[in-house]
Amino acid sequence: MGRKRKNQVFDREEDRFGLFMSEASFNVDVMFGRNYMKSDIVHNIMLYKVNIIETKTHKLYGQSKSSDKKYLPPVELNIMPDVDDQQQSNYGDSQGGIARDDTGPITIGVYLDELKEKNIQIDRGDIIEYNMSGDRDRYYEVENAQNVIDSTSQTIAGFKPYWKKIIAVPVKEDITPYLKGDSLR
Repeated sequence: MGRKRKNQVFDREEDRFGLFMSEASFNVDVMFGRNYMKSDIVHNIMLYKVNIIETKTHKLYGQSKSSDKKYLPPVELNIMPDVDDQQQSNYGDSQGGIARDDTGPITIGVYLDELKEKNIQIDRGDIIEYNMSGDRDRYYEVENAQNVIDSTSQTIAGFKPYWKKIIAVPVKEDITPYLKGDSLR
């Protein structure tokens, strides 16, 4: 007598036919990547979120000056940085103002699990403190917080997103006293 065959059923969303990724293998890959960032790469930032409740805003425009902004206590995040080459800009008039040298924009990658664990979301206007050389803290304002993370480049084998790319631009030194709780003298 012949044996009766069992029908094999594939859950296409869960297994991807077993060729690429399952939830368990995805979680293991993310765990290894996070461990690598904490133990081998070791780049950290301090994220200063704008406290929108205590920040004074203009009645008509809803904008605030640096001196009117209040910040929440900083949160430390493990990141993968990419700082662009030096740029020179001018204070005041773009042609005749005082020259200012600074780094280019910073692009950082951060794991979604870390943001979830620390119960934090990075938004446009937040300030990032990063010290690459160990000599000087540099400050950047988040320009693109990438709130839509559904892109194939941020997945493992097209399974699901696991990291977020943030782009921030250098800011002038006039905001740093307010981050540390000091005032301008």
